[in-house]
Amino acid sequence: MSSDLDWLFNLSCRSIVAPAGYGKTEILAKAAAYFPRSLILTHTHAGVHAISDRVKRLGIPKERVAIDTIASWASRYAYAFPILANHPPKNPRGVEWNQVYQGALNVLSNPIAQRIVQSSYDRIYIDEYQDCESFQHTIANTLARIVPTLIFGDPMQGIFEFVESKISWSAEVVPSFPVAYELTEPHRWSTCNPALGVWIADVRQRLLAGSPIDLRQGPINYRAAANAFDMSLFFEGIDERNGSTAAIHCRRGICDNLARTSRGAYQAIEEMAGARLIQFGQQWDASVNAWQRIAALNALLDDAMARDIDQPAAVDNLYDLNVRRQAAWDKFELTGSAESAADVLSHEKAHPLSRTHRGELLSDARRALVEVSFGRSDCLTVACQQARQRLSHTGRGPTKRVVSTPLLLKGLEFDHVLIPDATHFSNERFACAKLFYVAISRARYTLSISSSSPILQFPKPIL
Repeated sequence: MSSDLDWLFNLSCRSIVAPAGYGKTEILAKAAAYFPRSLILTHTHAGVHAISDRVKRLGIPKERVAIDTIASWASRYAYAFPILANHPPKNPRGVEWNQVYQGALNVLSNPIAQRIVQSSYDRIYIDEYQDCESFQHTIANTLARIVPTLIFGDPMQGIFEFVESKISWSAEVVPSFPVAYELTEPHRWSTCNPALGVWIADVRQRLLAGSPIDLRQGPINYRAAANAFDMSLFFEGIDERNGSTAAIHCRRGICDNLARTSRGAYQAIEEMAGARLIQFGQQWDASVNAWQRIAALNALLDDAMARDIDQPAAVDNLYDLNVRRQAAWDKFELTGSAESAADVLSHEKAHPLSRTHRGELLSDARRALVEVSFGRSDCLTVACQQARQRLSHTGRGPTKRVVSTPLLLKGLEFDHVLIPDATHFSNERFACAKLFYVAISRARYTLSISSSSPILQFPKPIL
């Protein structure tokens, strides 16, 4: 094992502060391989995929490391010992997860369960610890008394301050897991834009101190703009940008409108709960006739795409395409079936005068409709929920250009990042400095920021 990680292997009940892009995933993968049986816990399935991919890329045998979300691991132990766990609810939602976590804690207090954990793992690593809630923190403390445990996190990425049960890094994490080390090498930028990595590190320190940030200084592209809808930020040099691009704004509604304004050049990302998708499913299930289902589908299409846009050049076979699309609508009007609705979605998305800006929403809706049409789901609402659950496990496919919030893009990286009207971060009620840091640290090669003021300053973050 590489000697550059020797400092790590004797630590237990300690924390590692890992700023964004500083090689944490690489360290986790290598550290897990050092012992025969390691467990890595994180918060999202996207995080599981990222760590699993790194483990595979490093050629580490999969039998040496188990990787899971905290929620999934805790539920497995709670459901394996239902009496000890006091029969927690299956398929929990929202606050019901607290019963699952409490059940897992009940199980972990049993000596037999403790021996099972000890015989299963030599070391436990918990990632993204700044996102832990109180029950998850208690589980981590309990595990640390059973097996040597090390946590990784970054208080500057703790952007879920609006969650009441979120723990405080300084008041709760550090007393339980004192800081042993802070990573100092900005690996994300070492081969693509080292100067950007240095600038982001400097901005991090300024944010921590509540100091002003001059956007005219540093290796970024600054543009004076009156508001977020100065689309020149989005389209200037778009053909020269190789790789992925993300535009980041804190307000979800503005992200959707920016994607719409871009005429589909940028895709809005859906939140994992899929609120608009579930709403469509509920409207469909509550419909008593085909006309109500038609209205629900039309509303969904209006929220996700622009139809029959002006096209300067003539479109081949436009008449035939319009006839086929209308035939799909006519059949849907006649049958009101999920199969016909799925066919309508296919024709609308493929039409040359359509511009989709919420493609994920329409793809999930069509997938759910197909499930209902084949009888694999009794109602569309359940099929929509299952579509989102599958996505949480499989992850999103690559999209060249997206527009979304820091909450949805945290943990991801993009070749190019655009931040429209950066002054809007100051209007956020919670974690404005942290949100700005998460946004800028997604960029690998270039960072472009528009703002009505070249000077940004945020209150000192709560750590």
